[in-house]
Amino acid sequence: MSSENPYLPPASTSLGSSMPIPQAKERLRRIANAQRQVNLALLLYIAIFPVSFGLGAVGGGAPWAALLLSFFALAVIIMGAISVYKLAAVFRGKVVAVIYVIGLLVPLLGLLLLLSISSKATKELRAAGIKVGLLGANPSDI
Repeated sequence: MSSENPYLPPASTSLGSSMPIPQAKERLRRIANAQRQVNLALLLYIAIFPVSFGLGAVGGGAPWAALLLSFFALAVIIMGAISVYKLAAVFRGKVVAVIYVIGLLVPLLGLLLLLSISSKATKELRAAGIKVGLLGANPSDI
């Protein structure tokens, strides 16, 4: 005689999708990691503006300060573009991810793309029951 209850519903093997649990967890981990990078790049990019004004006022327009800030800004922009590509590739595919990265070059469109892709990631992570903070979800919590 079997000890299993025949009246119990079958055990679920997914997190609300058609993917098995390990694949769904890996997908959520990639989303959380990319969203954290996108939000960090956005915060660093916002922080560049007060620093540039401060260096201009304190340094008196020193060329080394402007060059250093330019390299930092370029690094932040590249980091943001890579993380937007990763996040958009998870949601929409690689071709659309390239379009998102190209769209980042247009000032207002880039901001709207950042907000929309981060919002979509937040919704998906919260739907899976993961706590999302200012920088996104912690990938090690998944």
